[in-house]
Amino acid sequence: MPEPAMTDEGREALDFIANIWAPIMAFRRRARIARILELLMLESGVKVADRKLVIQAARMVLTKGYEPILDRLEDPARFNVHSRLAYTDMGAYYAKPRLVTRWPVEASKPVKPPEQQKVLAFCASPRKGGNTDLLIDEAIRGVRDSGVSDIEKFNLHYMDLKFCIGCRKCKDPDHKGWCTVKDDMTPIYPKIVACDAIIIGFPVYTGRESAQLSTFLDRLDCFEGHLFTKRLEPGRRAMLIGTWGYAGTDSYDHTMEQIMTILNLHRIPTVEAITACGIAGKLHGWDENRKALLTRYPEELKKAYEAGKTLVTGVR
Repeated sequence: MPEPAMTDEGREALDFIANIWAPIMAFRRRARIARILELLMLESGVKVADRKLVIQAARMVLTKGYEPILDRLEDPARFNVHSRLAYTDMGAYYAKPRLVTRWPVEASKPVKPPEQQKVLAFCASPRKGGNTDLLIDEAIRGVRDSGVSDIEKFNLHYMDLKFCIGCRKCKDPDHKGWCTVKDDMTPIYPKIVACDAIIIGFPVYTGRESAQLSTFLDRLDCFEGHLFTKRLEPGRRAMLIGTWGYAGTDSYDHTMEQIMTILNLHRIPTVEAITACGIAGKLHGWDENRKALLTRYPEELKKAYEAGKTLVTGVR
């Protein structure tokens, strides 16, 4: 199907965007953008699409993770000031917005009161004291201040956490126990069974969750038994925390949602979510004293604290 008419600048923009992907997938993505572009042209009453309209169509098709590319294409000078300059100039690095978003959700009541709950926290960042770790600690502080005393935190990076080997023995109806791979994950399974709430924090690397979290989620697959049966009873709740470098707190909502879906498959619904952005730059998320940048934003950190409280109280 022929593409709609475009100005030279418009077609250059579409070519630039299409070159993001390998040729085997580029034609599909390009066709989707072209189809949305046709609808935008019809809506706008124009017969030839300019550069601005092409970029608008691309934004409607692509996930928010592509925003840095589209922002650079749309306004190179503004992109340089708000993003690239932060990697070379300390003033620009500190001036860059750091935002935390608490996802809107209607609060639901947990099964037990806080003082009877057990809470597990998992940090999937390799940085002790980094921004992800800091947000998890703030959430834990909210949990503790709500009356929970049984709290245990794990840093996945420093655990002996082996990959899932795909043996599928956990799907055997006669299999006893959890995963056949024996490592630091082995004692975690009964703790998850016994807990009431789970906090998971992770950084986004190359457009997806960190490898530490990916491995952890793979190893949770043993909670799904024979013929897709669920081996976990309902009753647990989850809080998810994601951090990344680009300025939009919704840039990787699709990654957050994918992890929420995996947890939901194991009957652990996510009831609180925190996303933090703007971490990238010259010191890569640290300040000059090697402290997490978010320590400079107490009002933003408060959102994680409040979310931790709601996780175990159901009061928002």
